[in-house]
Amino acid sequence: MTYSEIRQTHPETWLLLEAIKAYSDNEYRILEDIAVLNAYQTSTEALEAYRALHLSAPTRELYVVHSSKTELIIKERIWHGIRSAA
Repeated sequence: MTYSEIRQTHPETWLLLEAIKAYSDNEYRILEDIAVLNAYQTSTEALEAYRALHLSAPTRELYVVHSSKTELIIKERIWHGIRSAA
């Protein structure tokens, strides 16, 4: 689905999304095909679901958004170094 289709079917709600087809362009992530994994009433519920899914499947490209946003503008973050396990 496209984000505009998602906004029509899920108005004014928090969404957990997965990028099915995406690419990088000029430091931004462009999502061409998106799946709605679930809808939530609060951001807390959506972020808890994101955290649980990310822990079990860290390679999946997941996003939490509110459908009131007219566009998805996702700036890429570049991580440098090694994270400590402690």
